[in-house]
Amino acid sequence: MASLCMNSLPLPPSSHSKKLALTEASSSSNGSIAAAATASKPIVVSGNTPTFVSAPGRRIVAVGDLHGDLDQARCALEMAGVLSSDGLDLWTGGESVLIQLGDVLDRGEDELAILSLLRSLDMQAKAEGGAVFQVNGNHETMNVEGDFRYVDSGGFDECSDFLEYLNDYENDWEEAFVGWVGMSERWKEDRRLSRNYWGPLNLVKRQKGVIARSVLFRPGGPMACELARHGVVLKVNDWVFCHGGLLPHHGMLVFPQLHMD
Repeated sequence: MASLCMNSLPLPPSSHSKKLALTEASSSSNGSIAAAATASKPIVVSGNTPTFVSAPGRRIVAVGDLHGDLDQARCALEMAGVLSSDGLDLWTGGESVLIQLGDVLDRGEDELAILSLLRSLDMQAKAEGGAVFQVNGNHETMNVEGDFRYVDSGGFDECSDFLEYLNDYENDWEEAFVGWVGMSERWKEDRRLSRNYWGPLNLVKRQKGVIARSVLFRPGGPMACELARHGVVLKVNDWVFCHGGLLPHHGMLVFPQLHMD
């Protein structure tokens, strides 16, 4: 089930406010023009994995646990105003900042497709002055550790499909990963139409899925490396984002300057 949080974060100004600001700027002194332009400052990211983000004047949207449900993920992102509703998976958030709070994995059958969608949206958002960030949750950690207790059967199937799909790209990870969200449904449909999907070889198929997931998520594996691009705590402007919660002593370790403040 996708969750969405927008209420406590600043919404973008109305179109009337934007027109008024432009009118005032055009007729003001150079100093006033410079002040009006501060909202367009670039997003600055610090940390080997993003940890501190300065995003002046940006609308911030946070979306929680998506757990492999691509349809609900799209619905939440459309509600947030950052994803097109035409099925083309286009970024519509402009300079907004989207933060996904972890637990994309487990319980659903489209986990890799959601991660692919988020990467694609990040690339599109950057071109418009926005950004997409992710933090890892406990289910991401569990899968890298080989704990597959909560993996849906379709999740194993998706890993098998994705590993086979990767071979067609001769291990061009970037292109393959970003493109997977647009291809996953076709692979899923082809799999379901296969004569062997419900046949006596189903046990072998399941074993193949477990092996494929292990290859992808083991430490150093391609999906483990993809997840390693994201941290577990992210500070954007004055907001701190993480999955589940952050205890005071954790905050002092991760953000020591907060204690000084």
